[in-house]
Amino acid sequence: MNSCAVLIDNDSITISIYDNGVEASSFVAPVGITSLHRRHFDADPALPEDLTNAIGEVIDHLDDARRLMPLLDDARSVVVSGETARVIAAVEHGGEINADEFELTRDAAEDVFRTLALEASAERRHNPGLPTELVDTIVAGCCVMVALFRCLQLDTVSIAITAQPFTTRAGSESV
Repeated sequence: MNSCAVLIDNDSITISIYDNGVEASSFVAPVGITSLHRRHFDADPALPEDLTNAIGEVIDHLDDARRLMPLLDDARSVVVSGETARVIAAVEHGGEINADEFELTRDAAEDVFRTLALEASAERRHNPGLPTELVDTIVAGCCVMVALFRCLQLDTVSIAITAQPFTTRAGSESV
């Protein structure tokens, strides 16, 4: 049974495919929250075309991952980790989450994206679960999350709240 782990970081997105609990392959996309924010977001709130371009950039990298790791399309479960993923889950939940994982649906991710993307940072900072230090970059994080749902045609993902899902490495792909 294949599963997928996605680590959303400041300057990269790491996607790993696990086959029976052992990492079969991985892909590192050279785009992350900070780099995406720097390249696409100057206006506050973000302009629609900037949101579209940021999501498109992430989808391009995810398409590369799908091409290099065909098992990605067959993953039965997807676990997403990283601070931004945890914050998106906390905003959806309305505050801190006291569990190991949080199930995030595509509709909920899209709702958080619309809410945060349409607010100026002065308004955005009042959302429960959103730490002050991420007020400016969370929109880029939301773009990564919705790109993941859209490109991989996911209905739900598990957000790792207390642990990183990455464990045993068997091979690696990087682009």
